[in-house]
Amino acid sequence: MILAVAAALPACTKPSAPAPSVSSTSTSLRQATVSEAPKGQSRIAPTDPLCYGRPRCSIADRRPAGSLDAAHVVVVRLAAPADASADEDRCDRREYWLSRAAGDLLLAVDCEAQWGAENAGSATVTVSGTLARFHYVEFLANDACEIVDAALRLPQGGIEAHTRHWGTVVGNACRPSRKGAPIPAPGSGMLDNPILVLHRP
Repeated sequence: MILAVAAALPACTKPSAPAPSVSSTSTSLRQATVSEAPKGQSRIAPTDPLCYGRPRCSIADRRPAGSLDAAHVVVVRLAAPADASADEDRCDRREYWLSRAAGDLLLAVDCEAQWGAENAGSATVTVSGTLARFHYVEFLANDACEIVDAALRLPQGGIEAHTRHWGTVVGNACRPSRKGAPIPAPGSGMLDNPILVLHRP
């Protein structure tokens, strides 16, 4: 199952606009377009348990997690406020949850599109069997970028692999050039504490 929730992030725009290639128009889940809620509005009422009663919340998609019985990878979308003005506040937050009988786990968090250098970027997620793979690119200042590739074991949520590289923006792509900073410790998987840290605060 492919959660192609972002294209390969081939482009970067600087501070006040999102990178064109991470536009919500290209977001899809398993090659099916995820319908986008209007900015500042929710496509459905935030009644799903994974919304935790938060405003502007909707479930972007819910798909079986590989061969696991009664487990699903759920993409929760939290639209930015309609009056958001600062780049970091314009992020339409996406949460990747593993919904399972033993308790839900927050696997990772990203933005539907990156707004401005140094802010959270967008990920491509692929679920195959009992592995969830994340490929994340974040554009930084001065034509720098960071690439994160990681795999999480399901249904436990343990990290199978996690690599980070600094890179340089060449044309419309982030080209890795050297090993990245130390890998952050995994979170608990609870709300606001994802197992896999993509964006460094």
